[in-house]
Amino acid sequence: MDAPARAAAKTAADALAAAEKTAADALAAAEATKAAAARA
Repeated sequence: MDAPARAAAKTAADALAAAEKTAADALAAAEATKAAAARA
């Protein structure tokens, strides 16, 4: 694989990892909100 293709693949992998982290953070926030609402 040539360098530009490797760089593009790494960029895509990094973007996917960031999206997964964002989704996980959003899910955790939703769970915390749900738990707080259940206690209220």
